[in-house]
Amino acid sequence: MVQRLRECIIAKKRAVWAAAAIIAGFCVFYLFFRSAGPFRGRGGQPFIVRIRVVHNAEKIRLSADAPCRVRDAATGGLLGDGIEMKASAGISPYEGGIKLDDTEFPAGRLRVSVPGGEALTLDGTAYRGEMDIIRTRGGLDAVNRVELEDYLKGVLPCEVNHLWPFAALKAQAIVSRTFAVSQVLLRRRRDYDMTDDTFFQVYGGKTSEKWRTTLAVEKTKNKVLEYNGRIFPAYFHSCCGGHTEDASRLWNEGIPPLKGVRCAWCRWSPYFRWQARVPARVMIRKFKDAGYDIRRVDDIRPGARDISGRLEYLRIRSGNKWFEIKGSDFSRLIGSRVIRSTNLRIKKYPFFYYFSGYGWGHGVGMCQWGAFGLALRWWSAERIVKHYYPGSRIVDLREVI
Repeated sequence: MVQRLRECIIAKKRAVWAAAAIIAGFCVFYLFFRSAGPFRGRGGQPFIVRIRVVHNAEKIRLSADAPCRVRDAATGGLLGDGIEMKASAGISPYEGGIKLDDTEFPAGRLRVSVPGGEALTLDGTAYRGEMDIIRTRGGLDAVNRVELEDYLKGVLPCEVNHLWPFAALKAQAIVSRTFAVSQVLLRRRRDYDMTDDTFFQVYGGKTSEKWRTTLAVEKTKNKVLEYNGRIFPAYFHSCCGGHTEDASRLWNEGIPPLKGVRCAWCRWSPYFRWQARVPARVMIRKFKDAGYDIRRVDDIRPGARDISGRLEYLRIRSGNKWFEIKGSDFSRLIGSRVIRSTNLRIKKYPFFYYFSGYGWGHGVGMCQWGAFGLALRWWSAERIVKHYYPGSRIVDLREVI
């Protein structure tokens, strides 16, 4: 009897513990996966970003798995509803407007959407939101109109590895969101806010989305950086090589969060140190294409360096003339995949110049590989971004828009 009683008590305890484990598991699951609602601005409107994904194309192919709605993007007028757009649907300009297969729309701007919210596929890449087709002098532009958070889901996997530490992914989400909002506020009168390349942020649409980066976006939903009550362009780059750059040396941004800080955590990067051999004839051709009257390269000497170690300018001798070229312009002219940063050294050889340096990118703002290194040291996303943008605050987007 005593033995049976003990067994019953043990069984009840196990049942209680099992129930508690199930409830705790549910709570953890809810807290981990739940996310705040999407941002709604004044009047309850979502925060839309406009990303140019195609430029001056002669023809583009746009398709969807459900019937589409076509409006005049300039007036909002309905031009067609329930339009089937299969994979073979081709869009091209004509003299009076834009043509979808054999159907002509007398408008210079079309807005294509799927009422059910399904994705649109443009030239093989799926995109959330709507697509504006704009007739230009060179052909057609395609601009993806998408909610901010959905846009970020297509940015993060293109900017960082989705297998990186989660704190680094969350830091990238906060920074990318801040940068995107700053560009939207700056470029309201243009046809688009950003392009989908490295000039702004690399964006691969819905096709590029990954589970962990999407979760990082959702866990930081609506979080942005501000300084003195305003959003600022939270620039970032691949690897700083030891010290981030002062933004005022490159652009008209002199605020404290963009002044540059020391970084000792990006040595993990394969681009922390780099070398390049550039033939003199290649540089001459690049200079000529850029409009410089440099017909020969007799010598290259470094100019002054800033506090981060980057060259402010380089001096190039051609015959009896010396030319000064800004370090950032030199990198752009020769190629940013060749001259990866302006923190470099120069050696002259008979037929070529040998460049060696540290880091990759303009060096302003968050060092992505530095964030990776800090996340491995158990730094939180908030602590990471505050290190790279000193004096800034993390706030909800609703507080500053």
